[in-house]
Amino acid sequence: MGYFYFDETIQERGGFIIGAFVYSPEDKTPAVYSAISHVGLQPGFDEFKSGSRMDKNPHQAKLRGELSNILTNTSVGLIVLPVSERALLGREAIIGLQKILRANGLDKQPHKVFFDEGITVDSKTHNTFLEGVGSLCELRPSQDSILVGGIQLADLVAHSLGGMLLEQLGLISKKVRVGEGSGYDPDLEIELGFELWASLRYQLFKAAQPKPGPIPDDPVGEMIFDVENYGLHISEKCCPSLREAALQRFGDCYLGCIH
Repeated sequence: MGYFYFDETIQERGGFIIGAFVYSPEDKTPAVYSAISHVGLQPGFDEFKSGSRMDKNPHQAKLRGELSNILTNTSVGLIVLPVSERALLGREAIIGLQKILRANGLDKQPHKVFFDEGITVDSKTHNTFLEGVGSLCELRPSQDSILVGGIQLADLVAHSLGGMLLEQLGLISKKVRVGEGSGYDPDLEIELGFELWASLRYQLFKAAQPKPGPIPDDPVGEMIFDVENYGLHISEKCCPSLREAALQRFGDCYLGCIH
């Protein structure tokens, strides 16, 4: 049994929505509840919200760190669609899920799929999915993220991916200190998008083997993995500039050393 959790971030200034699937072979809600308790909050009452001001809410900031640790044992897929097509979010999510299941060999085992509150799937898309690649899946639309803690992981991931795409589009430019334990000088300032990418790059659904490098024996080329065909769905409704930005940011993933 596998578990998928889905949530989205709506970025009006970028004109896009990013939806994130977080996948695990085990239910992540108990781990999320444990993290909530660990930072002094109450499971079933309190939850992580990526839109919270972390500098004004130390509990939320600590919880973000705890959830980031949980994410190291998960896999992540994403969808991109225009903000004008918000009504199609559920349908596009299912299209993306079909791609993830097929490409990563997950279509031969059962899964529970939890969507955040307000995210629904129309009956035609729902039935077509269950009659095809999703025949072993159980879809649970419009779930309360307080009760299904794994959705809070998807909230964190979607928000992080949204920041990365905003930076790719040139709409934000923010630097952050790397801090302790990064392998760098703790006072070194780096682009926010780089920090977000570094925290998620290993979790992205990707090809098992790297892409052939353009130059023989080039160590950089030999560590670039295909995400486009394994963990990324870009809606046909996206304009060319948004599609290109999404491909540039998420289509490939470098897994070599960044120190």
